[in-house]
Amino acid sequence: MRTSRSFTFISHVLLLTLIGIALFQVALLFIMSGKSPSDIATNPMLPSLPIEWENYVTAWNLGIRSYLGNSIVLSVTIVAGDILLSVVTAYVFARYRFPGKALLFGMVLALMMGTGILTLVPRYLLIRDLRLLDTFWAVILPSVLGSNAFQIIVLRTFFQNLPEELFEAARIDGAGHRVLLWRITLPLSTAIISSMAILRFNAAWNDLIWPLLVLHRDDLRPISVGLVMLSSGAGAPEIGVQMAGSVIASIPMIVIFIVGMRSFIDGLSVGAIKL
Repeated sequence: MRTSRSFTFISHVLLLTLIGIALFQVALLFIMSGKSPSDIATNPMLPSLPIEWENYVTAWNLGIRSYLGNSIVLSVTIVAGDILLSVVTAYVFARYRFPGKALLFGMVLALMMGTGILTLVPRYLLIRDLRLLDTFWAVILPSVLGSNAFQIIVLRTFFQNLPEELFEAARIDGAGHRVLLWRITLPLSTAIISSMAILRFNAAWNDLIWPLLVLHRDDLRPISVGLVMLSSGAGAPEIGVQMAGSVIASIPMIVIFIVGMRSFIDGLSVGAIKL
């Protein structure tokens, strides 16, 4: 009993420490975004007045507005295509019977064993040969068609564990697979699908390496690449402006998580139980 309490206490202390470190970085980001260069040089850690709101205006006018719009278009399109393809594929693996299903699903599992960096060069050569460089499709197509193995595995497991009685009753009434998917499976899976969508949106929003490789035009760059460009080079703005740009870039993800927090937590809980 004493060992169990000690382990629980140490775990809580470690968890609180990690949370404190993460929150400190976020707080420092917001504090520095409202400081002038002289305030950052003399007192970078603590808040200071007056707040330099001009940093946000400067960051917005330096291109954050365009980068933000590009990221919204890319992320929403990637999430919509990825979730649609993952749901249909997972349903096929969960509810269809056909020769070679186990082999195909094993191949999907095998995709989880490799990292995206292994296919970076082949993907780039393929996009170049298709003449899609410097287009949104260069980011959308590889993200939708080649990065959904995790979603397929999780959704397939969830769909398999849905009550079979519901599907049998629907089949007796003459329902086909289209009705089974859209009228039964999806309504029962909104929480787990919402969780997958939020995770996928976060990954698409923060993706840096691939957009940096395939998008060279400044008017097409997403916010992740734009922030790097904003903070590099001889003409980089002041640190306060760079931090203000990072704060603006984080707002959509904060809003999405606040709005979808309940569905996100419910989806993770339900998914953990089903898995």
